[in-house]
Amino acid sequence: MAQTTFRPLTSLPTTTLSWLSLRDHFVATVGPSAGQGQPMGSLLVLADATFTAHSRFPLHPHQEMEILSIVLDGSLSHHGDQAHGATVHARSAQLISARDGMVHAEGNDTEGPVRMLQIWFRPTSHGGPPAYFERTIARGPKQMVAGDEVMPLRCDAKVWWIDFEAGQTQTVELAAGRKGYLLALDTTLSTASATLAPGEGLKVGEGELQVKSAKAGAALWIDVS
Repeated sequence: MAQTTFRPLTSLPTTTLSWLSLRDHFVATVGPSAGQGQPMGSLLVLADATFTAHSRFPLHPHQEMEILSIVLDGSLSHHGDQAHGATVHARSAQLISARDGMVHAEGNDTEGPVRMLQIWFRPTSHGGPPAYFERTIARGPKQMVAGDEVMPLRCDAKVWWIDFEAGQTQTVELAAGRKGYLLALDTTLSTASATLAPGEGLKVGEGELQVKSAKAGAALWIDVS
């Protein structure tokens, strides 16, 4: 059985502004805890953010970073010097491979809230013009989000979306030398070592982990070297 470390909501740095609430699972990028936290292999940032209506980050640059945005609820707008005006809807993802550099801003141009995850990976190959990729996440027990030919990460990492039926148990598995992270999205997840409320995470070591969902819902599973 895989070794695990529970990451309850109370242990995660939280930033609350008039237009944004954000919870960081690894290295924090904004707020009073910015720069604090530890990466997990190539995984640097996992931010769970909710934008209020008509709100947006200011334009800002990125270089040599793999930036994966996954929309959970609502529609996320993307603005910048490339791919201007793109919209990413619920159960969809956008991957930006920043490479030599790009400038962008993401936010909410709608009347309701938008919840999204933004995940940063440190690349292992560098250079070249920035590249943009998008995917709609199909429904099914375990669907690839990034780390394949459709959403090619420049590092040894894979991201899956896992759909659960009520009371269903699914298995995630890590090979030797790998690191995993399980994030409960909108349902309570139970394992042998912890019960995760929505928004809580679990670091996972090599081996198998049985995960049961209390109701129909979803989780995110990340596997990195």
